[in-house]
Amino acid sequence: MTLTQLEHVLVTHETGSFSRAARACGITQAALSNSVAKLEEELGDRIFARTTRRVALTPFGEKLLPNIARVLGGRDAIVEAAKAQQAPTTAVLGHSPLVPSQILTRIVGAIRDAGFGTEIRLVEENLSDLLQRLGEHTIDIAVLPGADYASAFRSAPVFEEPLFYVPRRSIKARTAPAELKELGSDTFVMVPDRCGLARLTRGLFAAANLPLNTYAGEAMSYHVLQEWAALDLGSAILPASRLTSDVGAVPLMRAPLMPATVTYRVVWHREYRRGKELAALLRPYRPQRPAATPPT
Repeated sequence: MTLTQLEHVLVTHETGSFSRAARACGITQAALSNSVAKLEEELGDRIFARTTRRVALTPFGEKLLPNIARVLGGRDAIVEAAKAQQAPTTAVLGHSPLVPSQILTRIVGAIRDAGFGTEIRLVEENLSDLLQRLGEHTIDIAVLPGADYASAFRSAPVFEEPLFYVPRRSIKARTAPAELKELGSDTFVMVPDRCGLARLTRGLFAAANLPLNTYAGEAMSYHVLQEWAALDLGSAILPASRLTSDVGAVPLMRAPLMPATVTYRVVWHREYRRGKELAALLRPYRPQRPAATPPT
């Protein structure tokens, strides 16, 4: 028995004719008929019932066909795996602008070392665009802040960092952490729903059943929020890694002894064929609760 004989059986079944199967396989009809006949002789029964108009599976052949298809599918999988090892591959990794560079460095290194691609291509885009591209399979994986994603996606946490409250200039300076419940009457400068920071801020206040009062204008990006706070336009909430200075910034608390944090996650579409492998790879990177200490 050979794989070629099994393929001749499968193609004959799919075309319903020895002549059409022979053309599809690029051999003569006599050669294909002889190949099938030798397999039938080896297995001890007829695989096809032959008529002048059509070739159909016998009951014996119907029982064999799923196994034949499975064997040939395994052969194809081996060929594809070999091609994947030999040909250069590119893994496309998207990330939100909010993600710290040191996190990208760690994740890119881990993905490269695990052989997810001979080349890692980075794409920085807005959060909604990255989720859309994951759904369209034009990027393989993405590093994003937060955890609220559609059921089509899977994710694994890779880093967590504390959030800080940056009071506007007219608010008296403080050194103690700020609890959310104290901030219901404050006004905050915001960015558009692009990098994930605005969604994160709104989620914090909604979870605490607090109103979020926002300044009428919007900053183009999180980079200028501390400057706007210094201009007394409103207070700001920023991750520790995005503070340009720790002057005036204090840790933000959801409740006593409960720091407010942002979790960065690697996200992939549930149909991504290496998703389970990626999740296992990232398990050692699961974050520990960070200390609420601003950068120096």
